[in-house]
Amino acid sequence: MSNRQLFGRVIKVHVESDKYKADFSGDDLHIEFEVPFDDDEKPNQTVIHIFNLSQTSISRIIKGASVTLQAGYRSDYGVLAQGKITSVYTNRDGVDKITTITMLEGQDYSKKKTPKPITFKPGTKADVIIRRLVSILGIRLAELKLPKNVVYKKGYTVTGNIENNLVEVVRDCGASMYWRKGKMIIRSIKEGTDERFLLQESTGLIESPEAFEEDDYKGYNVKSLLQHRITTASIIEIKSKTANGKYRVKKGKHICSGSDFVTEMQVI
Repeated sequence: MSNRQLFGRVIKVHVESDKYKADFSGDDLHIEFEVPFDDDEKPNQTVIHIFNLSQTSISRIIKGASVTLQAGYRSDYGVLAQGKITSVYTNRDGVDKITTITMLEGQDYSKKKTPKPITFKPGTKADVIIRRLVSILGIRLAELKLPKNVVYKKGYTVTGNIENNLVEVVRDCGASMYWRKGKMIIRSIKEGTDERFLLQESTGLIESPEAFEEDDYKGYNVKSLLQHRITTASIIEIKSKTANGKYRVKKGKHICSGSDFVTEMQVI
């Protein structure tokens, strides 16, 4: 990454509700955040700290408002997370007044149940069931790509927790369901989004990736300067002393705190 790109970090927080719209910038305010990302169906919780806001601004940032967080550098920044505020509170730390905004990237549908069984006739294909349940839940799908479109010869009945049934059908098809920058994706866990990005020392790689191995997968732990392109299922190319080739990002987090302005990730 060139010195020109590194000069000047960019942090932008956009908050919008029915009655209020505002933009907060790292140029004017001290802002910190932690944005986790992973490939399971539960929406992740992002935390943003904004220092020394006016009382008027604080009073207008309310639960349920939409938030979009962007970060990067003057010539290259983009969305890290977007979702809804689940809580907001302000406290003092010495001379500073810190407003902490907690948001869910996407929505949590885990408690939504059907009051009566939803039945699908024999011979119904999985994609029909998925689209119906997604519609009932109010999920806006960014991508639906099933490795196999299972046919339920005896039909299918949805009872109780709707999301659990949806996840079951998705898994029957060999796919996974996860949030990506606030948008729901259903596709094979082995697929990803090619970011056409080469991560090496000159583009932000901080240290040589460290190999790891878990029960069902292995790969590398990687740390770089904050890179907005990297998130769940990003396909990136890495060039280093230890890891070389194309990898898929499984999970990680973007961190802005103190002097840290980094992206940490697991790639496989």
